[in-house]
Amino acid sequence: MTSEQPLVLLEHARKSFGGTPVLKDISLSVRRGEVVAVIGPSGGGKSTLLRCCTLLETLDGGRLAYGDLVVAEEDAAGRAVYAGKAALKEAKTRFGLVFQNFNLFPHYTVLKNVTDAPLHVQKRPKDEVMEHARALLAKMGLAGTEDKVPCELSGGMQQRVAIARALALDPDVLFFDEPTSALDPELTKDVLKVIRDLAAEHMTMVIVTHEMSFARDVADHIVFMDGGVIVEEGPAEQVINRPQHQRTRAFLAKYEGE
Repeated sequence: MTSEQPLVLLEHARKSFGGTPVLKDISLSVRRGEVVAVIGPSGGGKSTLLRCCTLLETLDGGRLAYGDLVVAEEDAAGRAVYAGKAALKEAKTRFGLVFQNFNLFPHYTVLKNVTDAPLHVQKRPKDEVMEHARALLAKMGLAGTEDKVPCELSGGMQQRVAIARALALDPDVLFFDEPTSALDPELTKDVLKVIRDLAAEHMTMVIVTHEMSFARDVADHIVFMDGGVIVEEGPAEQVINRPQHQRTRAFLAKYEGE
């Protein structure tokens, strides 16, 4: 992969559900070390965009590539044609995903949640995986929780376990789907601090968020989506503080008290 090549490249993505277009010609590129925040009203297509990037949904049309690995290519009829099983399996090693509702295995311990995929999917050596997992949990402020199960932890702690689990796979890019929407303000602070620390370490991230001040402070690039299209995008400070489009201004006006 050349240094110029984006880690994630989505071109002319289209997706409909039941005949209703949810993504309408969306293009997005994410470069190594970049933090991209995706903002916009509910129903604007943000989560569908993330689900298509992380192969939880399939595109109807458009192209998706992870660096030099082409995941989906548009055919002459305008349909997205996906690569074979081996390429899709490889693609899944290149990203991590953190859901808004944690999605931890409830009957697994914290340590097993974090180590399960590196051991059984990536087939990495057990000693190396265990050491890495314990270091990640310590980094998340979770040392001493290794033998607990998720129901014994607060929501904020569960979300930090979920971030450790995603990082345990050593992904090129981390996707977050509204990582604090299920948390109260006090717990939100802890999770946002972890994400800020990752940004300071130049972890490549795409974050769907409704935390506007956080997006302005942490993201390099902001994408504002509404009605299945990208209405406006650009440097974070510019989009948040000096939006060019009326729809962006109207949306951000609701957050001015933040």
